[in-house]
Amino acid sequence: MHAIGSSPYFWLFLIGVLILTAVLPTLIAMIRGVEDIMLIVLFNVLGCAIVFGWPVALVMAIKWPRPQDLRMPAHRRPQPPSGESDPHMTTSEPI
Repeated sequence: MHAIGSSPYFWLFLIGVLILTAVLPTLIAMIRGVEDIMLIVLFNVLGCAIVFGWPVALVMAIKWPRPQDLRMPAHRRPQPPSGESDPHMTTSEPI
């Protein structure tokens, strides 16, 4: 065990894994191309300082809507359960 702890490669690998884990929410948000990425980066930076905020940043990076999700046409949006009305849908039919 002492040989592993004295190896500089072990420490470089460990620090690299920790840094990759710390910036994982930002990387996911960048790859997905989410809206308001700076908010997720802010939560990620503060979340690394406060351990409880990091999972929040990770969930935000995974669940935050992408721009193409926001521009989805009305006929492609998921329909609300029966009995409820969608405030974004109009009652008039196109001509």
